[in-house]
Amino acid sequence: MAVKISLKPGDKVFCEGVEYEISGPAGLTKIDAINLNTGGKCTLDIGSVSGQTAENNCDSFDSLENLTDEEQNLALQRFQIIKPALLRDLTRAEIEELAEEHGVHFTTVYRLMREFRKTRSPASLVPKTGLRGGRGKARIDESVDLLIQNHFEDIYREKLVDITKLNVKTLQKEIQRKCVSRSLKAPSWGTVNDRLGKFIDDKKLEKKRKRKGGRPRTMAGRVFPDADSPLAVVQIDHTPLDLIVVDDEHREPIGRPILSLAIDVYSRMVVGFSLSLDHPGIFSVGRLIAHCILPKEQFLAEMGVDAAWDIYGVMGMIHMDNAGEFRTEDFIPFQEEYLVDVRWRPVASPEYGGHIERLAKTLNDHIHQEPGATMSNIFERSGYDSEGKACYTLSEIEKWLTVLITKIYHHEKHSSLKNSRGEKLSPLEKYSIGILGDGKTPGTGLPDIVENQERLKIFLLPSFQRTVQREGIELDDIHYFHDILRNLYGKKDEKGRGKKYLIKRDPRCITPIYIYDPTLKKYFAVPYRDQTRPPMNLWELKAAKKRCKEKGLKRTEPEIFKAYDELRQMREESVVKTKKAKRERQAEKRRKKAPTLPQQKVEAPAPPEELETTITDEIENFYDDPALLEGVTVKGNEDKGATSD
Repeated sequence: MAVKISLKPGDKVFCEGVEYEISGPAGLTKIDAINLNTGGKCTLDIGSVSGQTAENNCDSFDSLENLTDEEQNLALQRFQIIKPALLRDLTRAEIEELAEEHGVHFTTVYRLMREFRKTRSPASLVPKTGLRGGRGKARIDESVDLLIQNHFEDIYREKLVDITKLNVKTLQKEIQRKCVSRSLKAPSWGTVNDRLGKFIDDKKLEKKRKRKGGRPRTMAGRVFPDADSPLAVVQIDHTPLDLIVVDDEHREPIGRPILSLAIDVYSRMVVGFSLSLDHPGIFSVGRLIAHCILPKEQFLAEMGVDAAWDIYGVMGMIHMDNAGEFRTEDFIPFQEEYLVDVRWRPVASPEYGGHIERLAKTLNDHIHQEPGATMSNIFERSGYDSEGKACYTLSEIEKWLTVLITKIYHHEKHSSLKNSRGEKLSPLEKYSIGILGDGKTPGTGLPDIVENQERLKIFLLPSFQRTVQREGIELDDIHYFHDILRNLYGKKDEKGRGKKYLIKRDPRCITPIYIYDPTLKKYFAVPYRDQTRPPMNLWELKAAKKRCKEKGLKRTEPEIFKAYDELRQMREESVVKTKKAKRERQAEKRRKKAPTLPQQKVEAPAPPEELETTITDEIENFYDDPALLEGVTVKGNEDKGATSD
């Protein structure tokens, strides 16, 4: 199955089992296509298409076992050349030093890295002259290949610019224009880059290194390197939201959430965002990247927002803050699988973060009009009771931001976004022109989409390396097992030690974990070994282990789950007590607010007047028949000697 689906004209896709050839884009979320069975034309929603399922274009050298001894040795030699560049993000200078160390040109290193990332197997590094598209045989039409070569020759011959310093995206656009005028299929960025590397090698040209300190100092929020097309560069940053939120149940203030933002530098479109009460980390960044890449129709439906958010697809580069918690190998599998270049903001280079910081300020400026806002500083707040006025829950402010982004920000004219006539554009207009073109400048076409969305989400989860034991896998004192592990047990690495496998875990629920089988090239879900155990999240696991430590108990799996049950029971009791206390506080507040009667002077009652009638008279009046009182002596009349005859 393909990792990404290309939506360029001429590409093949499937929809409900029928194969189609793409004619071109029909807007930002649809494609015009031809049914290859009937020849009929139709328009397809990008969310309904998939990649080729009958035969993907993977080469037959998917495994080293299929190669000869000579080919295996060559593949492993080439893999050793690029291995340092695969393990960490090397600079251009470091790539050149690596190439010089192994006696190859630096463009060869880049080419080998691209080949390896297509299959993540050293077998992909051998020459594929026997296959379509291998070294020695063109992947594209000969007329397109000749056009590219002639274009390079013209630039080299005229010597107006140094071809070794030209941006590949710029070259691709120029070649694309020539192809459109000749009704030829335009080559991809990778094809142009490959041909340029070969041209430089053939001409024995050397790219001149820029002297240290020669980096152009661009103003923050202005020109950004390589951001010359939609999704070429996506910038990510994190900032506290200038608003205090309340909890869902009791509506009590719980603090300021962290807003994680991603912006397309070319168009200033918001590619994605996320809100969290936790400090930014690998998990939150991974969720944000997945939100950026995937279509957002489902997200908008869940938010209950009736709007369009038509930016999606795999970006070329992700530019992030150089905070220590992000400089990790967790992103390497994602980079290699989806061919995304992850870069870190240079230290002491604020001009590289201007676009995202201006966007964050714009959104926070809108937030300042809402109840519970903290403003930008204490002087602006000036005695305003942010906690007392807070009313938004995290999910409610998430919906509020979604409406602000999709219905307001994307449609506002931007001072730095202009068309060929110098007219101001909104981020959505700029993005649409970049994708679809405007009649003068051809667009880049629809971006590639992801074939398997769940696979992408797994790739962006935090990573671990673990061996497979007879009992399964142990991670943070919790044991996991599945029959799939039997095929991985007992394997050794090149040093004869137990082979470690890539593990992924979602901190929101620690079961199942996901193990990557390098042979089958698939992730498999592995649940608890004891599946009677209740699910928990990572924060609950940490709390349970801390509880064990406080009680002086060993952190074994049974004790951890006992502590978890104990903490859960304590939490439930606390909730009951909290509800009771809140009711009592609420009742007391209502009693204090209830209006009281005005205080009036109360006079003592006057003594009763002496009765003129006797009790007997009253009783006689009460009874119709006086004979009923015959023989009855009435107390109080004894002194009168009154008796009934």
